[in-house]
Amino acid sequence: MLAVKPATIRAWLLRRKLPRVNCGRAVRIPADAVAQFIERKHNPRKGRPAMRAVDRTEAALKRGVDELQIRVEYIFRDRPRALKFARERYVKFALCALPRNREGEGMTLALLSKLFKVRREGNGWKALCPAHADKNPSLSIRQVDGKTLIHCHAGCSTQAILAALAIEARDLFEDGSGGRQIVAEYNYCDEKGELLFQVVRFDPKDFRQRRPDGNGGWTWKLNGRRPVLYRLAEVIAARSVLICEGEKDCETARAFGLVATCNPHGAGKWRTEYAEPLRGKRVCVIADADDPGRKHAQKVAASLFGQVESLRVLELPHAKDLTEWISKGGTREGLLLLLRSAAEWKPAVAENHGFALSHLGELLTRPDVPVEYVVENLLVSGTVSCVAAKPKVGKSTFARNLCLAVSRGEAFLGLRTKQGECIYLELEEREEDLKNDFRAMGAEGREPIYIHAAAAPAEGILGLCDLVRGRRPVLVVIDPLFRLARIRDEKAYAETYAALGPLIDIAREAGTHVMLTHHAGKSAKADSIDAPLGSTAIGGAVCTLVHLKRTETMRTIQTVQRIGQDIPETVLQFDVDSRSLSLGEEKSEADVQAIGETILEFLRCADEPKTETEIDGAVEGKTGQKRKALRALVAQGKITREGIGRKGDPTGTDSRFLVPHIYRERGNKKGKRGPIAA
Repeated sequence: MLAVKPATIRAWLLRRKLPRVNCGRAVRIPADAVAQFIERKHNPRKGRPAMRAVDRTEAALKRGVDELQIRVEYIFRDRPRALKFARERYVKFALCALPRNREGEGMTLALLSKLFKVRREGNGWKALCPAHADKNPSLSIRQVDGKTLIHCHAGCSTQAILAALAIEARDLFEDGSGGRQIVAEYNYCDEKGELLFQVVRFDPKDFRQRRPDGNGGWTWKLNGRRPVLYRLAEVIAARSVLICEGEKDCETARAFGLVATCNPHGAGKWRTEYAEPLRGKRVCVIADADDPGRKHAQKVAASLFGQVESLRVLELPHAKDLTEWISKGGTREGLLLLLRSAAEWKPAVAENHGFALSHLGELLTRPDVPVEYVVENLLVSGTVSCVAAKPKVGKSTFARNLCLAVSRGEAFLGLRTKQGECIYLELEEREEDLKNDFRAMGAEGREPIYIHAAAAPAEGILGLCDLVRGRRPVLVVIDPLFRLARIRDEKAYAETYAALGPLIDIAREAGTHVMLTHHAGKSAKADSIDAPLGSTAIGGAVCTLVHLKRTETMRTIQTVQRIGQDIPETVLQFDVDSRSLSLGEEKSEADVQAIGETILEFLRCADEPKTETEIDGAVEGKTGQKRKALRALVAQGKITREGIGRKGDPTGTDSRFLVPHIYRERGNKKGKRGPIAA
């Protein structure tokens, strides 16, 4: 070992134009240079370690070693004569001899350069195993028929050794093939036609790059070779060029007499400098029919936009790439027709930080997509809805009636439905209760309804998303929401909205309608959008909010919809025996009718006609509804109005109301003539 200050060894390496040595990294440098450096820095009076390093170096030179390996480590060494806490950094580096490069041992020597304490042993080498804390060399390395064999006598697996060296199994083969068969070689040449490197295609499908080593062989690393377009000279000379994803498609296009090119290393590896040879040309990019291929084609087109005469992007129909399209019967004339009919490419996304911006004019020209309903004018496919109500109002009954109607394609609340598969997640009630409900509704068991009546699985919403993605049902009911979402703070807007996000996304992706049931708050809200318990994120996130209410006399339904016409608060009629639901009249009309019955009862019990003020004080309800009820009763002939109101107030204090036949009967009993009734 030899201890030297870091600045000293760095300056020395810099002067000799050698790689900079960092902590824990090994580099290879000429052995004679190391010897000169050690001799210059060596002082025999300062100890034996430096002398041993010199002796080892000289011995290596005598054995004909071309290079030494240095491993640098930073250490701290106390300096007693300095201040109490002062320390100076030193570099400790170990020397390791590497054998001369013999013919056919290139890959093995590249491997040895990564190892320490390398020495010759028979027909191979021994070194420290990198996969364990090796002190005595236990790793054997030898080369047989172009393959480098490694074996650790301490028991480390080959995979562990390769992982420690940060290499792959194919790096142990001299030709880089890993024992596979070469099926094609693609030459990448410069503008003058001189070979720069090759892309080699193997079977099974794989690609490697190699360059000439100058001795008639190959080196399986590019080592800084300039990357160029495939068949660059032809591209420069051509007026029109096809850009494909791979060399195989380029050769297929050349068989049709077309000039085609691609970039090395495949999809996603396009560089901006590749656009220069294509400047001013007519270019068509042929995209592979998969996500990486489409993204690659868009990247290429974005790089060429504004630099070429014309730019088109074409995805061939019913084929993954050009070669497959030709194998399925595609012809040269058909390809040329497709190329000519392809639209001129314009960037839809231009450095918008991930946002896909479209111009308003382009958006307005797109064809309208008709709305597809699961329940006509109520529930839209690909959206999320929520049924909110207080406990025991009928949320589950509503959802189960909906499931049964959709599974049969029957009308629900008088509205047409889209028939299809339904998934019902009952996460709160017993399975027996669910079974009894469906049985009472007339379910026969043949309906395509699939039920989960148990606690929510551990996967939660993400598991449901995978289920919907696989089955793509028409309707999914989650009863209730918070048993699946497991939201800790129901009032936290961000947490609630984040939990609903995956449901919104999967509904849109699968075209499924997802219905959530959720409790309503205790207090009566003026706006139904605020009805769900907790955060307003629920009402804001869903496309349709269904609000159910129940009073002593009636049940009602009201909706707030993003798509379709809102349903005003309407009476929801419930048949106890069949547990079925149907829509009645609007609640406002029902209230007027109920007030009218109360007014009739009040007038029947009255001894004389009553004024509107007296009726208003005796009958409960809103004033407007009571006036509307009075006019309806008069119009129906159920009551009679006597007297004339003041100007502008025909039903003022001077007019009185009575029930004609009742008051006439009472008047006759007293022997008096009753008032005239209309």
